[in-house]
Formats: sequence, structure tokens, C-alpha cells
Amino acid sequence: MRPAFAAALAVLLLPLAARADILPEGQKGIELSIRVDAQVPSGKALVLANTFEGGTLIVPGTDQKISWHPLGGEMQLRLVAAGEGDKIKTAGADLDRDKIKPLLATAAVCAPPFAGVRTIVDTSPAVEVRWTWRATIDGNKCSAELVKQEYLDATGKAVPAPGPAEPPKPVNAPLADPPKPADAPSPTTPPAPAPAPAPVKAAEPPAAKAQESASGCDAGGSAPGGLAGLALVWLLRRRRR
Repeated sequence: MRPAFAAALAVLLLPLAARADILPEGQKGIELSIRVDAQVPSGKALVLANTFEGGTLIVPGTDQKISWHPLGGEMQLRLVAAGEGDKIKTAGADLDRDKIKPLLATAAVCAPPFAGVRTIVDTSPAVEVRWTWRATIDGNKCSAELVKQEYLDATGKAVPAPGPAEPPKPVNAPLADPPKPADAPSPTTPPAPAPAPAPVKAAEPPAAKAQESASGCDAGGSAPGGLAGLALVWLLRRRRR
């Protein structure tokens, strides 16, 4: 990694506690440090993997400042050969994480990974969080346990761990609609009366037949006896003449 690029990356990723405008409301930045108590045999070295630089060579029995970014993953104590530890230290100075990754790939794992801390509530007097580990090394094997994680004020005195930050309060947020009640069965009500049947119109009487004529014939000229009756009347009149 080129030095110019490494410097630019450092500006982008390092915790910028002084830039309050990039911190969440009600929070402040905090420094990190680690202490590992261990007897490291000759030819071996302890490394804290996944720090901001990619890996940090551990100096046993001392309080060391460390930097961390969530994009690098959780940190973890590992055991490497002394020569690889020197290479990690040199590559870390150049922020060459790609060179450090293969050096740590085959390293012995000492303890489970743990996440760093970036910010805490601004009401806490703490300015630093420190992890204290105790490691035991046996040949190529390593085991470590976390002794304590403490928050320190500006004088180095341990203070209570800060509580979780309160969520920001919305400003001029629209009120949410009240929850709708669960559907309840409607009360039993008597059925509505059936509508009254519509009045039935009386059937009209059949049209009256045309008034029969005085001769007994109807308007159509028909006689009670039909054509036979007419013929009989005509014959009787003929005989009288």
C-alpha cells in the first residue's frame, strides 16, 4: 500500500472524536487500550488481529493504545512466530492490511474474538476503555482469558460502565394513528320488520260487450240463432207476400 493512500485511509477511518458533527447525538468518542499479561517464550509473539492497522504486535505486561474500526471485524488475540510478528508490525505501520491477513491466517487462536467500542454516552466521565487479558502459551498452543473490561476517566480511575444511549427524539414528527380495536362481534339486535307487501291491484272487469241492438243482434250484426235464424225469417216473409 502506498504511503499517500495509507495516510488518506487513516484520515477516513480513524475515530474522529473531535468532530462532534459526525457523532450520533448524545454520544462521544472514546479511546481504546489493551493489556496482556503473559510469559511469551523466545521465538513467539502475541498479536491482536483486526485492529485498525490490520494487526498490532502485543508487548506483554504493558498498557497499549489501540485503534479499531467495525469494518475490520472483531479483534482477537493470536500467537505467531517472532519473525511474522515483526512483519506484522512493519506492515501495520503502512496500514497494509492485505499483507497482514496471510500472516494471521495460520496463527494460533488464543481466545474468542471481541468487538471494540467507538462511542459512549456523553454524560459518562469515561474517556477510555481497557481490556485486560491473561494468556498462557505452551509451545505452539495459546489460551487466554479476559480478566476485566473497565472504563477509565481522564485520571485513569475506573468509573461505572456507561449505559446505553437513548434513542433520538423525533422533531415535529406526525402523530401516529391510534391502534384500531380488534373486530368485536356486533351486539345482537332484533331483525328489522319486513316491509309491508305492496297492495295488489284488483283485476279490472272484462270489457262490457257492446249493447245489443233492439233486434237482438249485437253490434257485429250477429243474431241469437246465427245464419240459420236469419234464413228462417227471410222464408217466412216470402210466404206472406
